[in-house]
Amino acid sequence: MAKILVTGGTGFLGVPLVEKLYELGHDLRLLVRETSDVSPFKKIKNIEYVIGDVRDIESLNKAVENVDIIYHLAAYTRMWARDKSIFENVNIIGTENVAKIALNKKIRLIYVSSFIALGATPAEPVDETFESEDGLFLDYAKTKFQAKKLIKDYISRGLNATIFYPGIAYGPRDFNIFGQTVLDIAAKSFMGCPGKGINIGSFVYVDDIADGLASVLDRDDLKGEEFILGGVNTVFSDWLDLIAEISGNKKKVRHFPMSLALMYGWLCEAKTKFTKKLPYINRPTIKMINYNWSYSSEKAIEKLGYKITPLREGLEKTIEWYKDFNEKEK
Repeated sequence: MAKILVTGGTGFLGVPLVEKLYELGHDLRLLVRETSDVSPFKKIKNIEYVIGDVRDIESLNKAVENVDIIYHLAAYTRMWARDKSIFENVNIIGTENVAKIALNKKIRLIYVSSFIALGATPAEPVDETFESEDGLFLDYAKTKFQAKKLIKDYISRGLNATIFYPGIAYGPRDFNIFGQTVLDIAAKSFMGCPGKGINIGSFVYVDDIADGLASVLDRDDLKGEEFILGGVNTVFSDWLDLIAEISGNKKKVRHFPMSLALMYGWLCEAKTKFTKKLPYINRPTIKMINYNWSYSSEKAIEKLGYKITPLREGLEKTIEWYKDFNEKEK
């Protein structure tokens, strides 16, 4: 069994990945901050925690001692930050720190990027060779795009790395923008869809991504390879209506003009000047809805045996979790 370091292991994607790696019997070490919530792992024994940060070389050097493989998931994924430098510091500089140490110490790196690092697409699904800077309005998106290029540069220098591009992930425990959308529709508090919602997204159940990432542990032939771990490509409004249907809402999700949505996004941004809370939505996120994010997972299916959960099945599991969560919060 391998000795594995996971960065970002307490995040939305990190939790099911850590659980999967544990089930497979691997020796796990997590790089965590002092404020990280490790409660999802209270039933898992023998996980080693190293307090640190990908921005801190010293803590990284400590974390990689006797490690065979690094899963690098750590990223600042929010749609907004009061101090925008955090996006570059975590997503670019932090990623370079990990890549540099992995190269110097000859440790295999599995880098988890994002669909957004490939850019907005045509309506027809694209593969891993696609690259566009269209639709990259968010600072998160821009820095993930640059981080992908950085990892490729390190691969050209000899780094043994594999890059993964998960699609639009959904599932239990997600409280970022897409998870919040599912939660709000299930709670019948969702305001509505900006514009017509006719563009496409690749929606993937989070456990599928974890399974795909774990499937490459014993593969020594994947240096420099890239894989999309996407899901079901579907029109955004259809995704919203399916959530509403499964949640028991009698009406489909309402729509409102894009201009009104952008005004509301601006108001949410302005509100942050008086509160410390993240905005519910912002204008860059709303603009992204007008772009397609359509991806093919055929390479992962053929080379890794990757499997995609049907959208209804994944959403039923997700909505059931959110309903339980809402009941506990009352």
